[in-house]
Amino acid sequence: MLLDLRYHVITIVIIFVTLAIGILIGSSMVGNDLLVKEQKHLISNLEKDFKSLRTKNKEFSKEVNYLETRLADNINFQKMIMPLVVKEQLKDQNLLLVVGNNVNSNLKDKIIKTLKLADAKGLEIIEDLSTIDERKDFTKVLLLGDLNEEFNYPTDLRDKFIKIDSENIKNISGLIKLVFEVAAKDLPSVKEGEHWISQFQF
Repeated sequence: MLLDLRYHVITIVIIFVTLAIGILIGSSMVGNDLLVKEQKHLISNLEKDFKSLRTKNKEFSKEVNYLETRLADNINFQKMIMPLVVKEQLKDQNLLLVVGNNVNSNLKDKIIKTLKLADAKGLEIIEDLSTIDERKDFTKVLLLGDLNEEFNYPTDLRDKFIKIDSENIKNISGLIKLVFEVAAKDLPSVKEGEHWISQFQF
């Protein structure tokens, strides 16, 4: 009888333990289903976001390519029209270009080429300020690069100084602005620009 009672107790305990394990497993399974569904939903959203970003990236790449093409066309056009814009703008100017330290040789060559393209009447280039010939009648003195600020410049030249900002003349438009600054003239109007453009056969 005692053995039967123990057997029944053990059986009941086993049943309850089994039931508890079943409930626990069932709860876990339900939780996993929800987790799987949530993961699938998250993955689906990520895929949509990725497709959207990929589409936007393609559109952005097309826009960048378009702008790069426009920029290249604009630069080529500036190169074509520059000789007409600066032609004879400096024909009455006798210039002195003082080249200091830390000046890129390519930049220096661009400035010299531009000044000559603008038909500068005279152009002298020096690197040592002490070699300035005060006897020459320079209309403008262009200062490029790092120069000795303590140097005793000739008094009659001080009012003719134009300090060139290297950052502003790295492109064609900056070089054109420099020419007109040296010539003490305003930049061409839109109407004048249209006149120059009309001289090209497209």
